[in-house]
Amino acid sequence: MLQGACVAGGRVTRRRGENVNDFKGKTYAEALELLAERYGETEALVFGEQRYTFRDIKAEADRASRRLLRMGCRPGDKVALWLPNRPEFLWVWLGASQAGLVTVMLNTRLKRDEAAYQLKQSDSRAVVVPGEGGFRDFLEDIAALSPVVAGGSAGGELPMLERVIACDPPGADYPGALTWDRLDEAPADGGMYARDPDAPALIVYSSGTTALPKGAMLTHAVWRKAFDHGERFRQSADDRLYLCVPLFSILANVNGALTFWSRGSCVVLDERFEAERALAAIERERCTAVYLLPLMIDRLLAYDGFEAFDLSSLRTGIVVSSNPDHQSLAAEKLGLRDLVTSYGMTETSSAVTRTWWSDPLEVRTTTHGKPLPNIEVRVAEPDTDAPLPPGEVGEIQVRGYNVMAGYYNKPAETARAFTQDGWYRTGDLGEMLPDGALRYLRRHGDGFKYKGFNVSTAEVEAAIRCHDGVREAAVVGLPAGAAGEVGGAFVVPEPGETLSAEELMDALSAQLASFKLPAHVFFLDALPKTAGTDKVQKYRLKEFALAELAARGCQPDTGA
Repeated sequence: MLQGACVAGGRVTRRRGENVNDFKGKTYAEALELLAERYGETEALVFGEQRYTFRDIKAEADRASRRLLRMGCRPGDKVALWLPNRPEFLWVWLGASQAGLVTVMLNTRLKRDEAAYQLKQSDSRAVVVPGEGGFRDFLEDIAALSPVVAGGSAGGELPMLERVIACDPPGADYPGALTWDRLDEAPADGGMYARDPDAPALIVYSSGTTALPKGAMLTHAVWRKAFDHGERFRQSADDRLYLCVPLFSILANVNGALTFWSRGSCVVLDERFEAERALAAIERERCTAVYLLPLMIDRLLAYDGFEAFDLSSLRTGIVVSSNPDHQSLAAEKLGLRDLVTSYGMTETSSAVTRTWWSDPLEVRTTTHGKPLPNIEVRVAEPDTDAPLPPGEVGEIQVRGYNVMAGYYNKPAETARAFTQDGWYRTGDLGEMLPDGALRYLRRHGDGFKYKGFNVSTAEVEAAIRCHDGVREAAVVGLPAGAAGEVGGAFVVPEPGETLSAEELMDALSAQLASFKLPAHVFFLDALPKTAGTDKVQKYRLKEFALAELAARGCQPDTGA
C-alpha cells in the first residue's frame, strides 16, 4: 500500500492507504489491454440480454478502431457520438480514443442547431447516431445540416463532416449514411494505437456560464483518475453498477463505466430510467451500486410495488445532489449505506474530492470529502486568487494531472479559466474545513442545474433575445425541489410590441434542449440594474419571481 499526500486549502494532509494505481501513465489501449489480461472472462457489461467479458470489451474496441481507421480517420481526427445508452457508444468511444482519434460526446437532448454548433466547433469529421427505431430521428437532423446523409460530399453547415454512421439500418431516406456493423475493417496492427498518454482523447461539452458551450479536452489520464475513484467506494471486482445515467455525461463515462471497470467490476447498463425496469434490473443482476438523481429516488420509492423488490444487494452509490436529505433518503430507504459524496466537474475529469465509504453518514451528507491522490484543491478569493484559510468561503480551484488540456479552439476562454500558476478556476463557491475536507456551496456566477443538467443562463438569454420583439432578457434559477432549479425568464419587449409566453416558448422549443427551457416567463417594462455599471440585479429578479409565484399560489415547476 502507498501513502499519498496532497495540498488541500494550502495544507498538506496524509491519506489512508490507497492501492497502487497501475493506470498511471497508461493510454486507452494500454488500459484496455491491462483489463483484458487481469480480468479476462469476468463479466464486464450487461445490456438487456447482451453480456460481455473484459476480453470482449477489448475485442470490440479493437474492432471499432479498425473500422474507423479503414474509413479514413487519422490521429487527431474528431469522431462525434450522438447516441443514447447502448454498447456501441462504448465501443466507438474506446476504439476511437485508443487509436489516437478524439471522441466528441454530444447530449442526446440537444436541438438541431445546438448539435450543429458542437459538431462544427469540434471539427468533427464523423458522427455516429442511431438509425431506425431511435427515440428521435437523429439522421433527419444531420441530413438538414450536411449533404453527406443524402449521398453528397461534405458541405452545408458542417463542411468538415465527411462520414455519418448509423448503428441501426438507416433506411432508404438516407442513402449516404453508413451502417456501423457493415463497415470494413483495417488489418490488425499493433501500431494503430495512440502512445502519448497526455494527448487529448475526449471532448465533452460543458455549458458553464457562457453563452456558447465549450469543449473540454480530456486526456488518456481519465483511466488513472477512474481507478482512484473506486478506493473510497470500497470497490472490488465483486461490485456491479446499475447505470442508467446518460453515457455522454462525465458522471456516467469516467465516474461510472471507467471507474468500475478499472477494478474489474461489472456495469449493468440501461438505455433510460424507468422505476420498474430499474428495480427489476437491480434485483435480477444483484447490483451493489447505483447512480441516482433526486427525481429517480422519488420515483423509485413512489413506485407501486416497490416493497416487493429485493434490493438487499445494494450498498453504495452516488446521489447527484448537494441536499443532505436526498443522500440520507437513499441510505435509509434504498440501502446505500456506503454511499459517498464527491465534488468535481467535466473540466476536472469528474470528482476531485470524495468522502470515504466508512465516514460517518453525517460527514458523507454534509461535506464533499478530501482530495484524491495527486490532485490539489484549494479555496481562493475570487478576485485575487489568493488562497483562503479553512472556514472562509471563496472559489474552489483545482490543479493536477486530471484537469483538462483546455477548451478546444477557444484559447481566450482557456486562458481565463486558469490562474498564472496553473490553478483551474471552477466558478464554484465552497469552503475548506479544518480537517482538509471540502464543502461545495453554490455556483459563483450565472447558471443552475436542472435534473442533473447544467444550464447556462447566458445561453438561454441569447436564445430569447433572438426572438422578434424582445429588447432585453434575463434568466435566473428558481428552486424546484428534487429537480434542483428551473429557469425563470424575464423579458422586456420592444416598445409597442406585445408578446405572449406561449409564443416565446414555442420559439425556444425549436432552439433549445428541453432541460434548458424556462419554466416561467415574466414580462417587465425594464430590468433592475446597478447604478454606474448597468449590470442586471439578478437577486432582485429572483426575489420578484418567488414573490409572484407565491402570490399566485404556485411553486416553481419540477417538470416531468
